[in-house]
Amino acid sequence: MIYTFTLNPAIDYFLTIDSDLMIDEVNRGKDAIYKAGGKGLNVSKILSLLDIRSKAVVLLGGFTGDFIRSETEKDRNVEVIPVEIDGVNRINMKAHYDHKALCINGDGPTADERSKEALLKIASEITAEDIAVLSGSMMKGLDEGFLTEICDLIHESGAKLVIDMETLNPETLIRCKPDLIKPNLYELRLLMKDPEINAENAKEALQKLREQGIDMILLSLGKDGALLADKEGFLYLEQPDTVLINKVGAGDSMLAAFIGKLSETGDRELALRYGGAAGNAAASQLEDITADTIEEFLPLMGIRK
Repeated sequence: MIYTFTLNPAIDYFLTIDSDLMIDEVNRGKDAIYKAGGKGLNVSKILSLLDIRSKAVVLLGGFTGDFIRSETEKDRNVEVIPVEIDGVNRINMKAHYDHKALCINGDGPTADERSKEALLKIASEITAEDIAVLSGSMMKGLDEGFLTEICDLIHESGAKLVIDMETLNPETLIRCKPDLIKPNLYELRLLMKDPEINAENAKEALQKLREQGIDMILLSLGKDGALLADKEGFLYLEQPDTVLINKVGAGDSMLAAFIGKLSETGDRELALRYGGAAGNAAASQLEDITADTIEEFLPLMGIRK
């Protein structure tokens, strides 16, 4: 079973503005879309499209928490494991205009000791047959010390650990010893404290991370595809130059499809192609993608060693 942990969920509110964004004036939006958001929930959604079941551990509170839970429970392949919090889950606004986007993320509530204990109990029940995915930001009240506690419990079980968290400092990441991480180039530069890393010289940085105990790294290269590093070497994902419409959830879609297909088949090349297809599909539209959308992009994905 794949467990996804969403430690700071949100409602993602998308709308389109026909004219340039105005300051101190009323901007009128249209085509509003509301989604249950959060990187872990995004992973569970894409796994479900591939007919792979997951358990979504999510911190929920208030009327926004009710919406997030009800929307997620509509999915037959996702079992929601709610952890109650005091307060109201945040709302993130994404206003699209003239091929640009204004993104404003809410602050969100604070997790208390009761919530922390519930999360640790869930982590302690994971088994060696499972995969745990920790992704996204952490709610106020959850610090890196708490994160290492969860990671320790997951490691004790023998389960595989996946981490996709932008703000994690390098020392804590190495301390957590994930089996897989999925940085983009910006995050890799922060992680390695090297602003000169680029698509051409990234292999050396990925090899250093592997030597520090991270078995597998899936590096997102944006429009240039992706680079996978593991014990078998390096694989490049090559993809077409498609029009980017929506950045929200594209990386999560790539990660989900890669994990899902790798756990099903053990075929890293197929998993990488599916990861690229799902990421490109998510980036191609504001609306939720389908399994058919992913399959449409799959033949366009290439692998180079």
